[in-house]
Amino acid sequence: MPVSQTRKVNALAAATADDVATARVAAAYAEPAAVDPVNTASVPSGWAVQVASSPKQSEAQALLDETSKQAPSILADATGFTVAFEKDGVTYYRARFGFGSKTAAWKACNALKKKKIECYAVQQ
Repeated sequence: MPVSQTRKVNALAAATADDVATARVAAAYAEPAAVDPVNTASVPSGWAVQVASSPKQSEAQALLDETSKQAPSILADATGFTVAFEKDGVTYYRARFGFGSKTAAWKACNALKKKKIECYAVQQ
């Protein structure tokens, strides 16, 4: 049932600082779900940096936009996208940035952490 949306993010975010903080905390506890290659064909392959998870796709997208605004040079070559997953009967949306390699994803996540942006790198 994963649903994904891929697009370059350059818009301003509509989320408040509390929304961002809440979604980032939720991201830290979200478990990775199994990936169905047929339904997730449009998700960038390789490595990604997850910055948040939210029960609303619009909030996940706003978090991508906000993170891009906070760290434009770090995420300049990354593609922002959302990935749906289900936990305890609730659909959540992961906010991720795609990278071509493990090294690039880890480097970007470490740079984001220096800007106080919580994240983790994950292979897709």
